[in-house]
Amino acid sequence: MYTEIQSYRIFLDSGSQKNRSFTTINLFDTSDNIIGTVEFFEKEFQEIQPQDVDHVHIQYHISKFSFIVDILRNEKPLFVGYWTNKFGKYGRICTGKEPVGEGELSSSESQI
Repeated sequence: MYTEIQSYRIFLDSGSQKNRSFTTINLFDTSDNIIGTVEFFEKEFQEIQPQDVDHVHIQYHISKFSFIVDILRNEKPLFVGYWTNKFGKYGRICTGKEPVGEGELSSSESQI
């Protein structure tokens, strides 16, 4: 199941607690409800069971942070989803369907 992301908030905390994410992004729907939490870790991490199961929890290595922020800033529509199958648990942030070769509009094209 996928839910559309309408807004996001980035948290950059400091500290030294083990197995804790200090870089987190909360994802929100149109009603400003949290629909996802994306956590970034610097080292190998252990899967942490989320405290509340109302929304998707996704974990990435910190090296993916700039890619995720770029997608959040530049793509629309965006969705977050989560599923389980015989191979494990999976979370995903994905774009909507886009035509091949669409490209980005230049400022002169967007004024037409």
